[in-house]
Amino acid sequence: MATFIYLHLRGQQHAIIERGTELALTRTQINEVTSVDVYYGTEDYIVVRGKTQTGEKLVAWFQGEQGEVEKMSRLIPEENVIEALTKQYPNFQLIHIIPAKQGKQKMWEVLFEDGDNSLNYYYIDMYTGKFLKVYRVPIAEGDF
Repeated sequence: MATFIYLHLRGQQHAIIERGTELALTRTQINEVTSVDVYYGTEDYIVVRGKTQTGEKLVAWFQGEQGEVEKMSRLIPEENVIEALTKQYPNFQLIHIIPAKQGKQKMWEVLFEDGDNSLNYYYIDMYTGKFLKVYRVPIAEGDF
């Protein structure tokens, strides 16, 4: 059963990557896709990062056929967000950082383990670097 679930999820992940790549290449100026993620919020988005012919870095959020694109040069670099959280949490272990979107609000979703048996979802405004919200989830201990 576990193998079936794993294969099912891998198949879904592969389909999302294919769909995100197709949307980015056909509906934006992105001609080289560097990553495809999914942001699960009040609205779910396929998030594609990539580069244009001239090397400009872009991020695109797709919901169905509709998309929105932003220049990465206008945003707080993800490295700055990681650096700030590493200073705040010395045992910081990054799981992912995804360009997120809630309505018109664009933010970095940073998921990390803090070394105190908690998973942390931090949301940082992509334009200002302002902290927006955090969710902490205790990591279960013991055998399952």
